[in-house]
Amino acid sequence: MPPMNHPLSSILLVVLLAGLSCATQAAAPTAASTIIKRNDAAHFTLRDGTQIVGKLEIKNVEVVTVYGTLTVPLDDVVKIRVGKKSDRELKAKIDKSIADLGSKDFATRDAATVELGKLGRMAYTELRKASFADDQEVKERANKLIEDMGAVDEESDVPCEDDEVVTPTFTIVGAVKFETLSIATKFGPLKVAKKDLAVMSLAEPQKISRAVAVPAKATAGRMIATGVRIKRGDRLIINASGTVSYRNYGGTQFTPEGSSNYGAWNENFQIGSLLGRINANGPMFKVGERYSEKIETDGELFLGIATHDSGSSYANGEFKVRIQIQPASP
Repeated sequence: MPPMNHPLSSILLVVLLAGLSCATQAAAPTAASTIIKRNDAAHFTLRDGTQIVGKLEIKNVEVVTVYGTLTVPLDDVVKIRVGKKSDRELKAKIDKSIADLGSKDFATRDAATVELGKLGRMAYTELRKASFADDQEVKERANKLIEDMGAVDEESDVPCEDDEVVTPTFTIVGAVKFETLSIATKFGPLKVAKKDLAVMSLAEPQKISRAVAVPAKATAGRMIATGVRIKRGDRLIINASGTVSYRNYGGTQFTPEGSSNYGAWNENFQIGSLLGRINANGPMFKVGERYSEKIETDGELFLGIATHDSGSSYANGEFKVRIQIQPASP
């Protein structure tokens, strides 16, 4: 049997981590298993949105996990996502602002709301938890901040708590062992601090996969843009879960399938059902809990919920939606 620091041992150990994810729930299957090519150079996205293209001056990536330190050859790495724990000051600022949303002092609550608005998607995970708080004002402020963000991709827009190293077959969750990265670019060498890095991509997956949250206020009349663009002939696959409720329907919990007990919206769709359309003025179609169809037009996917806008002021909950695009065959 090889010694525990052998790469093969690391691979065996890391299988135990496949069920972990940054959102403390089972990790969704990664599209990394369908890689079509490796990039000539790595693509880096910093926390402030800056994009850098260059080559890493390392051969392996070391990840500290609850099962020990694992060594992954760089050639086997598809993507690295840097978690918020790498920036302790940021995490402390978010936690304090979330706590201040429930302060007895109005000025403190307002200041916390402004600060969380500036932090934006960096505070998305904490705001989602706050949106289910018992304190009604905390819940309303958190929901408003989430609504102002628009469509959110939980894989690319929302930072994890821990670091993630994505390989073609599984995702390792832990702490990547580097404080700075040396990147060789065409403009010369650069050094990037780990806390400033959001995502590093080294390969391109064939499938496009994105997770978004559709809040109850995203009615059919105010559908949200998902940022997912589709080409004619692509297959669109959507899986949805979660519940939403509206005061004008007695607080009934609706799933993405909707309910036939309250009539229909626009005479076609059951109240509470998840709807989609390609482009802002395209025809609507029911998504429900699962949708899989080839698309006959180019454009951006919009999602919303079949209910009247008048009830959205007293809306709670959200649908969690996983979107996949299978490109048409060449």
